[in-house]
Amino acid sequence: MNKVELEAKIEALQTALETKVQEQNAYRGQIDTLTKQLADLNKPKLTGEQFDELREAIEEGIGNFDFDDQDNYSIDFGIDYDNRINCESFCFDNADDLVHEIYEYVAALFTEAEDNNQENQD
Repeated sequence: MNKVELEAKIEALQTALETKVQEQNAYRGQIDTLTKQLADLNKPKLTGEQFDELREAIEEGIGNFDFDDQDNYSIDFGIDYDNRINCESFCFDNADDLVHEIYEYVAALFTEAEDNNQENQD
């Protein structure tokens, strides 16, 4: 083989490789789409209005939580090198209370469905 033939063969292989990469990317996209569809298959369906109500319930839960209550936080103070007091660490401790507050507002939007699987097991 001479130089021209080798360069032509290299170019043909690079073109074939690029085609295969494009095919792989197309397959990955299809797999991602099908995986999302599979994950969404058994999720409960909500209308746009229901999503709005859910968002409002979450906003109410957060809005009614008392973030100003100092007992919700752990604060460690320190003295800086020029004798100024500084905050060494600041931590929100009552995340569980916030979750409970939000849960109460969201739970008020729903009623619990009976589980048919438990009835079949009895």
